Amino acid sequence: MTGPGAEKPLHILVLADRDWTHPQTGGNGANIDAHVSRWVAWGHRVTMVAGMYPGAKAVETYGPRLTVHRMGGRSTVFPRAIWACIRGLGREADVVLEIINGITFLTPLWLRKPRVAMVHHVHRDLYIGEFGPRLGRVLAWALETMPLKLLYRRVRFSTISLSARDDLVDVGIPAEHIQIEYLGVDPKDFHRGIRAPTPRLLFVGRLKAYKRIERVLDVLEAVPGAELDIAGDGDHRESLEREIARRGLQDRVTMHGYVSDERRAELYAQAWVALTASSSEGWSLTVMEAALCGTPSAALAVGGLPESIVDNETGLLAHSPEELCARVRDLVADPDRIEELGQAAERRARYFSWDRVAQANLAILQAEAGHEPVADPGPVPAMAPSETGTPV
Repeated sequence: MTGPGAEKPLHILVLADRDWTHPQTGGNGANIDAHVSRWVAWGHRVTMVAGMYPGAKAVETYGPRLTVHRMGGRSTVFPRAIWACIRGLGREADVVLEIINGITFLTPLWLRKPRVAMVHHVHRDLYIGEFGPRLGRVLAWALETMPLKLLYRRVRFSTISLSARDDLVDVGIPAEHIQIEYLGVDPKDFHRGIRAPTPRLLFVGRLKAYKRIERVLDVLEAVPGAELDIAGDGDHRESLEREIARRGLQDRVTMHGYVSDERRAELYAQAWVALTASSSEGWSLTVMEAALCGTPSAALAVGGLPESIVDNETGLLAHSPEELCARVRDLVADPDRIEELGQAAERRARYFSWDRVAQANLAILQAEAGHEPVADPGPVPAMAPSETGTPV
């Protein structure tokens, strides 16, 4: 065991709709990867239950202290995981980490173990954006708001921004039960490169309706001569490709699909500005990844983005799509300003450490389980990208 002070290692049961290897995961998967890899390296044991996806193994073991059980799809993983745990999966665990990604596992109804809930952001607005106002409100209430309000008021929460904390309070979680731990970023994976000689804009993320990538296309149209790279995949891709064709932007937009960490770092480094126009973001890990590559971000001021971007210092914030277009157009016309913002963004991003975040959330789990906290954790091995998830 590498973590001095960890006299009694924890066995942590993690419940999540997707693990870090899932092709449709985003910042949530990166967060799981960063935490689990560190906890295992520090001598703790993790059993994870998550959703299945094509090509994945139902049970996969990564070394002696990490096993992932996969079952069900986006919706069916919840009842299947509940039934598997009731039948004994994870019975020996000391504490449970429930990752709530828009749908709860209803753990207060059936689980009799110490538990902590982790939430990136409340999905209420995302449901509305994905399914329309009427159905979206019904789904948000039934799957997220009502369970949180009625069942989770005594559960301890960890979340990633003040904005996410406030949204949890709005649905009925007492503020004193919520701890904020900003996401980390890994400097070894993201670094400066050679910026493109002509303006290149960049969007990185899952291609989902709530990401409002059409607003990014608006920005592209407002910046003459610029080109746009889109890195990511998702169920909104076909609709987005049709919109690009409708606007006649095929020659100015490159759709990269899913890219490796190495390629993503290259795209960040080449970009003049990284763009986010999502209707909801808990923090936006891509802002910090771009920052480590010396690239400022511009975004609509929603969710946790006013916390991840310091306006006019590490990037730009706008309060309307029109303002976003105008501010990015002005920024691209001033390359010296881009370098100034990029340097400040890089300096700030280096303060956000995955080691610190993983240790802080581990301390929450230890407190719930009645264990002594870890002190001075040792070095952490990297985990491979989502194609395999194998520790390297």
